[in-house]
Amino acid sequence: MELNELVNEREWRVCRGPKDPTTDELVEAFTYFCKNYWHIKHPERGRIKFTMRTAQIETVRSWLDNRYSVVLKARQIGFSTLAAAYSFWLVFFQSDRFVIMLSRTEREAMKLLQKSKYGHRWLPEWMRIRGPRLLTDHQLKMVFDNESAIESLPSSNDPARGESVFLVIVDEMAFLPNPDEAWASIEPIADVGGRVICLSTANGSGNFFHSLWVGSQTGTNLFKGIFWSWDAGDRDADWYEVKKKSLPDWQLHQEYPRSPEEAFIKSGNPVFDLDVISAMIPSRPEVGYLDESDFIIGSDGPMKVWEYPELNDIFVVGADVAEGLSYGDYSSAHVINAKTGAVVGHWHGHIDPDLFGDMLAYIGWMFNSALIGVENNNHGLTTLKALQRSGYQNIYRQRRLANARPQATEVLGWRTTSSSKPLMIDELSATMRNEELDLACENTIAELRTFVRKENGRMQGSPHDDRVISLAIANQMLKFVYLPEYYAGETIPRNSLAWWEQFLKKDVTPTNQPLGAYNVRHGAGITR
Repeated sequence: MELNELVNEREWRVCRGPKDPTTDELVEAFTYFCKNYWHIKHPERGRIKFTMRTAQIETVRSWLDNRYSVVLKARQIGFSTLAAAYSFWLVFFQSDRFVIMLSRTEREAMKLLQKSKYGHRWLPEWMRIRGPRLLTDHQLKMVFDNESAIESLPSSNDPARGESVFLVIVDEMAFLPNPDEAWASIEPIADVGGRVICLSTANGSGNFFHSLWVGSQTGTNLFKGIFWSWDAGDRDADWYEVKKKSLPDWQLHQEYPRSPEEAFIKSGNPVFDLDVISAMIPSRPEVGYLDESDFIIGSDGPMKVWEYPELNDIFVVGADVAEGLSYGDYSSAHVINAKTGAVVGHWHGHIDPDLFGDMLAYIGWMFNSALIGVENNNHGLTTLKALQRSGYQNIYRQRRLANARPQATEVLGWRTTSSSKPLMIDELSATMRNEELDLACENTIAELRTFVRKENGRMQGSPHDDRVISLAIANQMLKFVYLPEYYAGETIPRNSLAWWEQFLKKDVTPTNQPLGAYNVRHGAGITR
């Protein structure tokens, strides 16, 4: 063997690391490989060797020491580049390792794998010959003849579909359209010995990534959390001052945070005032089910109740209707006491739209024949028809909101449009700011935090906003609940002459509606 071949073999072994290595030896091997043989494309300097900074080296050490890692970071400090290099090093120098990288879209998945391809292309020829041969060079996959591979996928794919995966890297997890579903597809990999790395800048608080981070800091999950601020890159204080003057606060704190608290609390371009939301104090409700209008306490039911109805209380209900599938958006309904502004009830879950109509009738009867506003977009029409068939009458009818004195039409339900959505969101924000809404629902508060304004001006939740919409509709119902067409005065005592006369006036008999509905309406049918 010639001298240069001996030198090359020595270099190969130094880059690979020794057999049965310690973490320090692996970190040293990876650092040496990047510094001497791995090239990256710098936006200003072109092709350069990858000399890692302290933050990157310490992060790799954590990745090697922990099966579950979550990295909260500032933007543009080289961690996607680090992930691409680390993935390649794992599969190039070891056999039988399958690494999957998940990104938000297919385009971003291709860009991430391109970083690995670029480094491989510029390896010295002797190293590419000494290493495993590249069998598949696809836009989303690199397969080597040592039975190792890297695959880069959009987050909508299911990586746990049968392969034995050594590592999953989730890039910009807070910005995935479906982070909880992505995690559900990843979790089986970890259960059988695989490793998971989640990387992201913050995108507001209260979302899945935020929960993952909090758990890593409180010890309530298995993740090791690492934070790196904007100065972990190659920028100085003068650069930060320029950014501070040119970016809105939410974007500065999201992309270039100085602490985890700043990253989460002040990021995401939130629609609602975060200081107002932070002042809301969650409280534990009674949880259970509605069955034939009776509330039955149960540990995991979809209905939550903070206050039970009193005889003369007036209530409104706002409802957002989903498709009823076992995944995706949820159907949601909030109950507000019109006299106090307190959110006293909340239903949330997956249910068929017609069955949701029956459920809303039960909720309405339970809360003194509340005024119910149902979003009539798409599947809401099915829910409204079912609500009507149940015999429920106190249903909001659509109004032409642009008119000075909007009159009710014959169209049932609340219509969410490009005009009415900003109105209901702005008015919900004002109600909260003026402390006219008493909200104690922890889950709803979390969704309010993550309801953001996108670059195109549209408002939406991350990942869901069904609770926000149903609460906003309920808040709209407060404007109409005392109108004569919806309000019949104080509750009439059951079985009094006036109570029986109301059915003659409305051409309705008590037998048109479930007996349990009247029991619940007057507080007699609640099972505790």
